[in-house]
Amino acid sequence: MSKSGQRNIKWVEGLRGVTSVLVISTHVARALDFALFWPADKKDAPPRLMQLPYLRIPYQGRIGVPIFAFLTGFVCAYKPLKLAYQQGNAPASLQSVARSAFRRPPRLMLPAMIATFISFVLSCFGAYTAANHCDSFWVRFDAPDYKPFRQNVRRLFKSLLTTWTSTDNAFDRHQWAMRPLLIGAFQVYVVLAATIGMRFRYRLLIHVMLIFYWLFNTAYLTETFGANLALGTLLAELAQHRPTQNFITAHQRILTFVIAPILLLIGGWVGSYPQEHEDWAEWSQTLHNHLMNPEPEGGDNLGSMLVPAGSNAHRRTSAFFIYCTAISIFISPAIQKLLSHRLLLWLGHHSFAVYLVHGTLLRTVAIWVVYGITGQPWEKAGKNEDGSEQVQEWIKPKSRSHKLLAIMIFTTLTYMAAWAWMKWVDTACARATQWLENKVFDTSEDDEGKAGLAEKGYSHANGNGSLTTRPSQDRTDKSQPPP
Repeated sequence: MSKSGQRNIKWVEGLRGVTSVLVISTHVARALDFALFWPADKKDAPPRLMQLPYLRIPYQGRIGVPIFAFLTGFVCAYKPLKLAYQQGNAPASLQSVARSAFRRPPRLMLPAMIATFISFVLSCFGAYTAANHCDSFWVRFDAPDYKPFRQNVRRLFKSLLTTWTSTDNAFDRHQWAMRPLLIGAFQVYVVLAATIGMRFRYRLLIHVMLIFYWLFNTAYLTETFGANLALGTLLAELAQHRPTQNFITAHQRILTFVIAPILLLIGGWVGSYPQEHEDWAEWSQTLHNHLMNPEPEGGDNLGSMLVPAGSNAHRRTSAFFIYCTAISIFISPAIQKLLSHRLLLWLGHHSFAVYLVHGTLLRTVAIWVVYGITGQPWEKAGKNEDGSEQVQEWIKPKSRSHKLLAIMIFTTLTYMAAWAWMKWVDTACARATQWLENKVFDTSEDDEGKAGLAEKGYSHANGNGSLTTRPSQDRTDKSQPPP
């Protein structure tokens, strides 16, 4: 631990890197082997290795976005809290919140818009034809269908808007999480601004109350975003608290080798709850009975403390796994050191780029390898003689080896594209955002810079750059303050 009482937080970047790998894993499973989301391929069939509890977590999804939400809460709160709590500079903390709040929208929106435009260009050239005709219903849902050019252009502008209004993006549906994450960041900023002058214990109380508020709220995605954001802010507070850090240092062996493993085992068991067909395996049916508390004879689910009635069981269980994982990392210096490995740091540095590019590459290059580039031969189903709809036939995969080859090519291209994205695209977006920030904010170290005072008419700059008071144009009584 450093002299200031803080620990190294490189693990945050490493956890981002792990999350980016998990996002790729779950989307590959959705596209090429959707049965991994079930406890078995069919009822009364033995499970495959990756369908067993714990081992299924990386492939069944639902954990990537909650981790990003937790990290958003932690990262957005860490620097302002450091300024206010350790350095005792509340004004600088509020200024940090203001600048972060300004930077957040363009740093998310500009790269997302570019990724959407690239997908639009590919759709104009028919790159998604194979995805539209393959037998993977999830890929067909994700891929933009064919439209004439003028309609496609209109769809582009609509998607650029609805990504941030209704989370819908026809060209890259993986961007659905961008709006909730942006809103979540501003929730953190509001909480920081409202509590920055409070004493430490009462700020902690606010964060804990927010966690329970979101957990008891059964509205859509509250457990995924609200509770994880608040947990991130709470742990950012404790990361600045010297007694907490001293306690972790003094008891790191029992925390690392006893408490953290217990939390991970409990969280992993609950987080293994399958997406569908929980009755196909004894372990998942038992878990379902404890979590959902169904009434006898097929009645309604009464719910439990962990999964209240009316909430989304799949997201609740995954979010609970993230709570346990986040706390385990926080209390274990050994896990933090493991997550600080340079490979994970590299993956974390490229995680946002991976999130933006992987969906397009999956629906194009990976699908081309498995199904062929042309998406032919294929015919749209017509109607039978009695007027009923014919069953639609979809293109089948070439072979299992083609799937394995597609995964290797897709993963390689994704990280190559992410590296190029960070080198050129993200760097350009960062420069544009910095230029805007420099234009909008006073760069003076004073509370009000020269430009700000001049705009308000109280002072102006002489030719030598010094400030003088601007005389009033319409007031002769100088004994009174300005209106």
